[in-house]
Amino acid sequence: MSETSYGFDAARLRAARSAAGTSVARIAKAAQVSERAVSFYLAGTRTPRPAILPRLATAVGTTPADLCAVEHETLAHLRIYTGRTRAQMARTLGMAEETYRHLETTGERGRLARSRYDDREERWIPWQEWAAPLYAATAQRLAAAEQHTREQHRAERELRWQHLQQADPELAARIEELGRIGRALREQ
Repeated sequence: MSETSYGFDAARLRAARSAAGTSVARIAKAAQVSERAVSFYLAGTRTPRPAILPRLATAVGTTPADLCAVEHETLAHLRIYTGRTRAQMARTLGMAEETYRHLETTGERGRLARSRYDDREERWIPWQEWAAPLYAATAQRLAAAEQHTREQHRAERELRWQHLQQADPELAARIEELGRIGRALREQ
């Protein structure tokens, strides 16, 4: 199974362990993993699966985000900090897994990731307001993660395009021409 790299930092785990004054055995028991696994995490030779990260953070008295070194959090980071897989997050948000994959990959919300009507409050609840608690984040943090996800997606798309232009300039020129034709047809 391929999983998003989420920036786990062994040095941060070691610092949190030291600050908590706890043993490898206690961490292992609290995180429900073997002592050997904890030793690997502390040494930086293994990265804990996302499902383990929240338990590991709790075991050393910190948050999952505090065990990771990332410049800008994306939606994938927020999901991983909750310990959920993509499929679990999709179910939690009440959307199809493919719809959620698109959201997490591009930062673009479809129909299912917009406001929702709350019968109890008799009002529409904006996306960041109803989804943020499901990510264990604030609405502002969720909005920032969406923005960083969009920026990361655009940068990755541009990098792939540059590689294609270098690898196969003829194909890139044909794709650009098809794009011009498509734009012209839409303008008519």
